[in-house]
Amino acid sequence: MQDELLVLNAILRLARRRVPATLREVDARVGGPARRVRAALARLVSLGLVQRTADAIPQLTMDGFALAVALARSPRSRTRRTAVARPATRAA
Repeated sequence: MQDELLVLNAILRLARRRVPATLREVDARVGGPARRVRAALARLVSLGLVQRTADAIPQLTMDGFALAVALARSPRSRTRRTAVARPATRAA
């Protein structure tokens, strides 16, 4: 499932830059063997998260887009987390 998430994220990043998500572009962003990227794409297509255009270029469906955006980490979520101190309670 990790490969599928990486491919989904790569297609989202390419879509945001308005770059066609060719296999070469997706593979460059995911890394690893091209066969794993192709297998992950096939699984995403079968799940209905990605569709292929007439040019056989993968494109996110609305469900795939929603999932990719929900799973994408925003830069703000990478900042350090601060703990909120609870107020001291008084013993009765």
